[in-house]
Amino acid sequence: MSLGIALHAALPFVPYWTDGDPGAGFLFGLFEFIHGFRMPLFFVLSGYFTTMLWRRRGLRPLIDHRLRRIGLPLLAGLAVVLPLLFGGIILGYVISGEDPTLADVEGAYGDDPDGVAADAVGTDVEEAEGRTDAEDEEGEFGLGHLWFLWFLLWLVAGFSVVAKLVERLARRRGRDRPVASGVVTAALVGVPILAVLPAVAMDGEVFGPDTSETLVPDLAVLAYYACFFAFGALAHDRHTSADVPLIDAVGRWWPAQLALGSLVLYPAGQLLMDDHRTPSVILQVAFAWTISFGLLGAFRRFLSAQSFRVRWLSDASYWMYLMHLPLIFVAQGIVAALDLPPLVGFVLVCVAVVPPLLASYRSWVRYSFIGTMLNGERTRSDDDAARLRRAH
Repeated sequence: MSLGIALHAALPFVPYWTDGDPGAGFLFGLFEFIHGFRMPLFFVLSGYFTTMLWRRRGLRPLIDHRLRRIGLPLLAGLAVVLPLLFGGIILGYVISGEDPTLADVEGAYGDDPDGVAADAVGTDVEEAEGRTDAEDEEGEFGLGHLWFLWFLLWLVAGFSVVAKLVERLARRRGRDRPVASGVVTAALVGVPILAVLPAVAMDGEVFGPDTSETLVPDLAVLAYYACFFAFGALAHDRHTSADVPLIDAVGRWWPAQLALGSLVLYPAGQLLMDDHRTPSVILQVAFAWTISFGLLGAFRRFLSAQSFRVRWLSDASYWMYLMHLPLIFVAQGIVAALDLPPLVGFVLVCVAVVPPLLASYRSWVRYSFIGTMLNGERTRSDDDAARLRRAH
């Protein structure tokens, strides 16, 4: 979630860099690098914790939990955050001195990275927006950057159907794991390969998956993320021959995985994008899995111990992601008005946005009904006790 702030700061929703500016190529590359793995990894984790909740609490409590943690924030975001997005992009353009077109406002309001980024590097906007424009012509409502919550609800609904069937099969066969372990293992091996099929069906204007913000999701995009969600869901119950949880084992070679993804798969996929799309898509999917596994391993290596500070930041990241885009728009407008170099502007946008988001979470959100809706109840006394344990 926190990487989403950097990703959106790198995209010139309010145009503070254009093609040919020093640093513009780096920022566009940074956007594509993060975009290539960020949400795939998010859905791997979502699938894993969905199965964990189901195994620990049962199906009905899982559905109740997801509606409270995902459904309610989505409804609140539609009522509050999306109007702020619209106001933020207009204010950003006013500050910058630019004259926005309706397409500029709608593109940012709909969180369309393909169109905005392509515009910034000189690609034909109508071609780059392709699918999104077609969806807009149908009059569908855009969810903006809240689309991931809507996708999670779709995926949890699908998971619930499968889980119900598994529960019935378990009762019939009289054991908790009614599906043969070999079948589940084969599925775990096949799902990463299967993800190539929906990836090939996407428009592929940028490195990484398309984005779908409408109420009726793009089936290719939904199927792509469903593969990552399914892998995480299946991985929860699986162990290696050494009885190590699979979700830990996949990141065992994390230094090599991060190096392979960053230094080989990413540049090779970029080089092949224009003239050899299918091989490029295969490399893009391999990049998403490789970096995801590498980051799982790295975080297990360095951040597996209990940490109040890490947990606090993890809680805060949900609020920060929901609320960051209006601030991004305004900060980009200020940077555009100052006519700063792109890299300097990017750093200033991030520095301007993150502290007030952290402060607002700490002062207004964490112990309020909003914080309870997002992360569950947090109390000052519990936090104070956790700090004391850390101090000792």
